[in-house]
Amino acid sequence: MLSIPPAGGSARRISGTRGAGRRGSAAGAAVLAAVLGGAGCSGGASDVAPPAPPAPAAAPAGAADAGAPTASASAVAAAAGTYDGDPAVVAVRAYLREQALAVNAGVADPAQLPAFTATLTPAAQQWALPLLAANLGDRMPGPYPLGVRTSTREGEDRVALQVCLQDRGWQVDRAGGQPVNAAHFATARAVVVRQGERWLVDDLVTDGGECSAADVVVERF
Repeated sequence: MLSIPPAGGSARRISGTRGAGRRGSAAGAAVLAAVLGGAGCSGGASDVAPPAPPAPAAAPAGAADAGAPTASASAVAAAAGTYDGDPAVVAVRAYLREQALAVNAGVADPAQLPAFTATLTPAAQQWALPLLAANLGDRMPGPYPLGVRTSTREGEDRVALQVCLQDRGWQVDRAGGQPVNAAHFATARAVVVRQGERWLVDDLVTDGGECSAADVVVERF
């Protein structure tokens, strides 16, 4: 789930489909926070992330006309996948995936969602489960599209991610299969912590910025 700040002030969390701005509402979509950890200095770059890939070569002339990706599109795709090996990113993506599966199943009972609750800290479950229950309704074609911009070590067992998330226009009507609202993309900060040997989602809050479809990775069921 994502914490979406209203136009006038403090952040609020909403999750699932109906809370995600149904039929053009200005409300945001899924909120999530990842709690992840590792040793390091606060504010430094997370060393759990792999190095950035080399910049792609320029596309040959005429490639765009032939339907091949342009150099800029390739660069965006490479950047979006840069942090795929980061355990914090893995934790956030796992949360989003299990959230989408729970929405599609129409289930919010934690006793029936062990895979969902296993992605969350106990504190995160306190907001994630009620929000899931309040937002069942439409269908998710996959987890909310997400792109990771940066991964920063904030403590021995804590990592913050700066991400782009499609927070509206992803969920579809069960009857017709059409998006229930217009697409919108927002930047957010996810916090992920390590508890024991596992990385778990703790919180995710939008920061008021916008991004675009080019900044996220789409996964469909």
